[in-house]
Amino acid sequence: MTFLEFIKTKQFWKHFIGASVAVVAFLWICLLFMDFYTLHDSKATVPDFKGLYIKDLDKFVDGHNLRYEIIDSVYNMKKEKGTVLEQEPRPGSTVKEDRTIYLTVNAMLNQQVKVPNLVNLSLRQASSLLETYGLKVGSLRYVEGLPPVIRQLYKGKDIKHGSMLDKGSAIDLVLGKGQNNGLIPVPNLFGLTLEEVRMVLAENQLILGMKLMDLTAKDTSSARVYKQFPEPSADGLYDGASINVWLTGSDEVLENEKMKNDTL
Repeated sequence: MTFLEFIKTKQFWKHFIGASVAVVAFLWICLLFMDFYTLHDSKATVPDFKGLYIKDLDKFVDGHNLRYEIIDSVYNMKKEKGTVLEQEPRPGSTVKEDRTIYLTVNAMLNQQVKVPNLVNLSLRQASSLLETYGLKVGSLRYVEGLPPVIRQLYKGKDIKHGSMLDKGSAIDLVLGKGQNNGLIPVPNLFGLTLEEVRMVLAENQLILGMKLMDLTAKDTSSARVYKQFPEPSADGLYDGASINVWLTGSDEVLENEKMKNDTL
């Protein structure tokens, strides 16, 4: 019997149909198993992990049928140590149950930075240098001597450059008064814009303190100073001192303040 004659027989078609049914049934069973194994129809909404402490994560994920993995640790001095800062996927995302959520946490230990050498720098230079190192200026003390920084202190004791401190620590400075006790005449800022104020203060080795706006000072580029503290009549200031200003966008306010000052 030839092959063509064989495929025309009932026996061939009986075996062919049986094999086909067996293959289809096998594939259907495989698909059912895959759906069960991969939890195809089981979904979960990703909760917000941010702000949670590391010690609380195990209990937290148990109630959401999810897993977590800490993949990175960074330092952020503004956040609580050992808390979650970032997560992937984001909160509110829909994922399969038992999905792993990848977390970035805030370091448990403070980041340490080197202390720079501030001696013989001006207060402005010292402040800028400390900022680049992640440190800040603490208290200021003026003594007899030349204007630059004479000593740098941490918690009342001299600290050498190259020493390691926690990022964000404050360095206290001892500065010389210089000639005439180092006093700088208080400039008159009345009627100046914010940009002009900054220029005048920089020229006099002073800094801008608080900026207080009235309801008319919506455009800070055109608003002008109608009041300041300390006032121009006050005693001089030391290098690096700050001046607070009040700004207005109203010509009437400026005119009233001018008349008031002229009568004093």
